[in-house]
Amino acid sequence: MKIIKYVKGAACFLMMVFSIIKVAAQYPRGYFRNPLGIPIQLSTNFGEIRPNHFHMGLDIRTQGRENLPVYAAADGYVSRVKIEKWGYGRAIYITHPNGYTTVYGHLNDFFNELDNNLKKQQYATESWEQDLRFRPDQFPVKKGQFIAFSGNTGGSAGPHLHFEIRNTRTNNCHNPELFDFNIPDNVPPVIYNLYWYDRRFSTYQLGPTNIPIVKKPGGYSTAAGVVKVGSPILSFGIKAEDKSSNSPFMFGIYAASISVDGALLNSFALDNFSYDDSRYVNACIDYTNYMQTKGKGIQHLSKLPGNLLHVFDPADGEGIVMLADTLPHKVSIQVKDVYGNATSLNFTVQLSSDLHQQYTPPANVRPVIVNKENVVTGNYVKAYFSKTEFYDNVPFVLVEKNVNSKNSASPLIELHNALVPVDDSFAIQIRTTLKPNDPLRNKVVIFKLTGTHKEAMKGKWTGDWMQGKFNRLGNFQLLIDTVPPAVTPVGWKNGQTLLNQKRLVLKCKDELDEVDNFRATLDGKWLMFGKKNDDFIYTFDEHCPAGAHTLTIMATDKAGNVTTKQFTFVKK
Repeated sequence: MKIIKYVKGAACFLMMVFSIIKVAAQYPRGYFRNPLGIPIQLSTNFGEIRPNHFHMGLDIRTQGRENLPVYAAADGYVSRVKIEKWGYGRAIYITHPNGYTTVYGHLNDFFNELDNNLKKQQYATESWEQDLRFRPDQFPVKKGQFIAFSGNTGGSAGPHLHFEIRNTRTNNCHNPELFDFNIPDNVPPVIYNLYWYDRRFSTYQLGPTNIPIVKKPGGYSTAAGVVKVGSPILSFGIKAEDKSSNSPFMFGIYAASISVDGALLNSFALDNFSYDDSRYVNACIDYTNYMQTKGKGIQHLSKLPGNLLHVFDPADGEGIVMLADTLPHKVSIQVKDVYGNATSLNFTVQLSSDLHQQYTPPANVRPVIVNKENVVTGNYVKAYFSKTEFYDNVPFVLVEKNVNSKNSASPLIELHNALVPVDDSFAIQIRTTLKPNDPLRNKVVIFKLTGTHKEAMKGKWTGDWMQGKFNRLGNFQLLIDTVPPAVTPVGWKNGQTLLNQKRLVLKCKDELDEVDNFRATLDGKWLMFGKKNDDFIYTFDEHCPAGAHTLTIMATDKAGNVTTKQFTFVKK
């Protein structure tokens, strides 16, 4: 019997290796070239855990510098250019004849013809942010042709190139390392921690139980030998990372599987899914632990009931371990990278009735059921959740607090807490304490605070209720906002003569959220400022010749408060 189980376990291991090889064989190897002129060294790989999303490409190091030449990875044409404050900042999309599109993000200047076309559109529409589409005959490119300089634009914390490969038809992102970019890697993944969950209850009810592990020749095992558990229904999770041979950085894992007594219970491989589905990262990890620790995330080796991400093998189970007896059972966990380097964690689990525990939820809990529509109501709030909103059952807690402050227009609503994720935007209605004819209603916004993340929204009034949509739980309140944004020059002063200065920077901040709208004119004509965090930046060009100038700034917040400021300067 033991020999049969061993053979089955080995077969599961080999099937996972063969599936990785099969997936890699589906993609054209050697078709795409390195998009930089230096060897590829990664700082982030595909599938790494990020807040509310998987990382969807490769972050390629640029030696800590900006303005390295970026080259087209293959023949094709520039099909799209996107300019945005966050995200990939300045990005180029190249569509190739083999059915794939490559994406290059956080760029600085593009090649001249493309830059000139973009700038023309920006001034014609009086908008710095753009999302332009092009025909195949407008900007054709050859493999290895210069397309842009690398940068640090958008939601980037340092100079690097973000590089993606997408399916042109589906727009799904693929793991670029499966296309063979000759990145050296003979290092197996590392497993740091092992955890078990009592799955008689929601993963949001009971936290993980840590199981100490030790590294041994050939893999990992548990420090205590047999793992005794108090639940007949459980699942496991791990903290693990991967590494390449030529980079000091640690990366996200590509694939993992779990088997019990030789039977494969669950497996996944991170490849081929869309940005719309990337938010399911919150179902693939212990989100509560991730938010609390701000560290390496615990990745579930089971599929939560509301997880619809298509990275799991449908032939496997859900990863739930059912212990119908008190006998010892062999558990094998395998973690692999795209090159087949593997790490194993093998141990024995056994049900112990002496460890059995029961969980009683608090009295004020309102059960929210996964895969069903749910409505949570109070005296001053109504929240509507779709049937795909949650990944597991939630012991939901609603608290309404009277907060006396000069700018409050409703009680403070604690809509559960920031430690449980939602998959999509939900509708919330909050009832105001302001009288129907109060003119301050025109200055009311819905303000949300989730941990350190804050957001203000100008909602829609329906009687005494203001409605908005949000994609995070947390604290909500109607606030009266009569304070306009603050606009401050950075590195220069009003009335100054500017010598050898390459740009103008203005810091524009609002007390509740980002500035909703920013408009600048120079001597009465629209002037293009780019954006980076709270800074608005104009780089001197032909639109600002030498001489005396008047710069007028108008900044508007979410409540409609407007700041208008006028500056003068002389450009030498």
